Amino acid sequence: MKKKIAVVTGGNSGEYEISIKSGKNIAAHINKNRYDVYLIYIQGTKWFYTHQNTNIDIDKNDFSLTLPNGKIIFDCVFIAIHGNPGENGKLQGYFEMLNIPYTGCDVLVSALTFNKNYCNRVLNTYDICTAPSVHLFKNSKIDCENIIQQLGLPCFVKPCNSGSSVGMSKVNTPEELLPAINTAFEWDNQILIEKFIKGREITCGVMSLKNEIKILAITEIVSKKEYFDFEAKYNPALADELTPADITPEIQALCEEKSKKIYKVLGCKGIVRIDYIFNQDDMYFIEVNTIPGQTNESIVPKQLAIKNINFSNLCSDFIEEAMAK
Repeated sequence: MKKKIAVVTGGNSGEYEISIKSGKNIAAHINKNRYDVYLIYIQGTKWFYTHQNTNIDIDKNDFSLTLPNGKIIFDCVFIAIHGNPGENGKLQGYFEMLNIPYTGCDVLVSALTFNKNYCNRVLNTYDICTAPSVHLFKNSKIDCENIIQQLGLPCFVKPCNSGSSVGMSKVNTPEELLPAINTAFEWDNQILIEKFIKGREITCGVMSLKNEIKILAITEIVSKKEYFDFEAKYNPALADELTPADITPEIQALCEEKSKKIYKVLGCKGIVRIDYIFNQDDMYFIEVNTIPGQTNESIVPKQLAIKNINFSNLCSDFIEEAMAK
């Protein structure tokens, strides 16, 4: 009998539409000869599966689905939600309490990497270089003059717990700082203000199977806007994503070494994407994407293609590894 696989998609963040595309793409690539695949939509308290144009609710008591021909108990969940609640540890904790296997990083890794400030602080202890920054909580006292003295201008203001540059601003003048802070606080109760690092942006896919960490191709991102914001990330006309990146062998080796180290020390699982800015001084870590985009336009599928890794087979491998654990 074929195993029942739930692909969960959607979520409660500004990345909802991208998550839907990723979920549909993953569901389309999972081998139907091996698995019965169900695309489950999550948005707030609405968790449902669409059957013959009718939305059927998921029973959250045991994450089951009752169809006209019987009750479906899932053998594994493929998490395809970017942002909350798929990338911050909430769904992972829920499935662990129900003892349902799932793909990707566990609760602790997901929660840690989703908070940009705490992730940076942990990686700093492993000698991973990050941009100088100021961490603020909502309703804390804000001294814009002091922040500018510490970090200079321009600087970046971003929510700590958010993805795809949602709520993020580049600040070029003192007058822009407070409005940018207020915008970031609309998305999160914690924000991070980072010093601007001039350099080139690259991103590296990393994955593990059978306890072996593998580095994917490296992509350089060249935004046609002032920086790689939400619009540029999802409009191909506004950014060039060059895979493989046109970088020296030395920069490639350094990026691969750092990416493997970060993946290992954080205890990541499945496939992740790690972003950097580099210049003549150093390579600065930006963030870990524990559930990177899996649409046809996304970076990781292009990196997999460069390495001649079949996406459908990879989905099966991740499912089997999750169930084996």
